[in-house]
Amino acid sequence: MTDPSSFRSPEFWVAVAIALIVKIKTTAQLGPVKVITTIVVAVGAAWVGTDYTADVLGVPEPVAAAIVTLTAEGAMRLLLIAVDNPKNAIDLWKHWRR
Repeated sequence: MTDPSSFRSPEFWVAVAIALIVKIKTTAQLGPVKVITTIVVAVGAAWVGTDYTADVLGVPEPVAAAIVTLTAEGAMRLLLIAVDNPKNAIDLWKHWRR
């Protein structure tokens, strides 16, 4: 981002917060520790990957932050589900390969 400070802009945080709220409210609930884990991973990914995503996709930085947040949260959620039940992960992989 073009923000010279070590903190992100308010628009960044609004985009990340909205993306997380929407994602968590619209998917099956995991336990509180797993939800917190997905939130931490999503915010970290958005913090690191927003600039690159905005450049590559040519979108405004808040939009890129939301994209990265949703992608990272979803990936972490799938990983946690796979760790709990590897059979679900294998079935999902087989379904995607069709």
